[in-house]
Amino acid sequence: MGVRSVSMKRRLAGLAGAFVWAAGAVAPLAMAQSAQPTILEYPQTSLKGFISAEVPKSQGECHKICEERTGCAGFDYSSVRHMCRLYAAVQGAQPDPSFFAGSRNRIPNYSDPANLAPPPEVEQWHYARYSNVDLFGGDIVAKGIEMFDAGQCESRCEQDRSCTAFTFNREQDRCFLKSGYQFVQSASGVESGLYFRAKPSEARKDLDAEWELFLKSDIPGNDLEESGARTYPQCMQSCEAHRSCSGFTWVYFTRQDHCYLKMGQGLYPQRNDRGVVSARKTTLSITPDFIRPVADRD
Repeated sequence: MGVRSVSMKRRLAGLAGAFVWAAGAVAPLAMAQSAQPTILEYPQTSLKGFISAEVPKSQGECHKICEERTGCAGFDYSSVRHMCRLYAAVQGAQPDPSFFAGSRNRIPNYSDPANLAPPPEVEQWHYARYSNVDLFGGDIVAKGIEMFDAGQCESRCEQDRSCTAFTFNREQDRCFLKSGYQFVQSASGVESGLYFRAKPSEARKDLDAEWELFLKSDIPGNDLEESGARTYPQCMQSCEAHRSCSGFTWVYFTRQDHCYLKMGQGLYPQRNDRGVVSARKTTLSITPDFIRPVADRD
């Protein structure tokens, strides 16, 4: 008798444990199911359908009555007549500023419910276009492609999935397709564009330019020193590394290229059609001319 009693107690304990586990497992499911409101709310809306009852109740009472009655498909409340209408079937809805409506199901071909969270946003591709901006580096073709229009350059990049950005240099009539870029320069007469991924509500792409580029221009005077740099990026890096340097002129028409570092704030470029380009330090935030969503580029 004692053995059977102990065995029975163990079985009951096991069943109780299983019941507790099942209750715990069901709870998250119930919470997930209750994530969507029982009644979907439609402000400034009256319903169309089969009215099962019409009673003088407040908006809150009307909402509660419909929520508690399983046979209630929806309700609307008139703030003018202070009247609650309960619906056995909802066939549609119409805008009405004096009404507030609720429905157990989404109303087809109507606006989204006010109390239902929108679906989560997913990232998509966008395109941003910039005026007077040079994106330096990342060139797919080192010396660029001869073109005479920024629109052509833009189209060429759009057709090439490996192209994530471009810069069109009007001074040289060159299109530089890019797989990326190293830094941003402001540059008069230069147009650029780039592709990027972002959620629609976060699709912003301001660029920070730390250099102002002057094509076919020399900065006379204000000489600091001549650097031993042999490329434009090296010349820029030399200036960045020198505390007193605020700009530079890069000369590339001679047999051996030269980098002249400049100092002071009064760095004013002068036009020079020979192989000369200059730049000076700046701090500039650049906003795109426009941003638009584009087809998937993956």
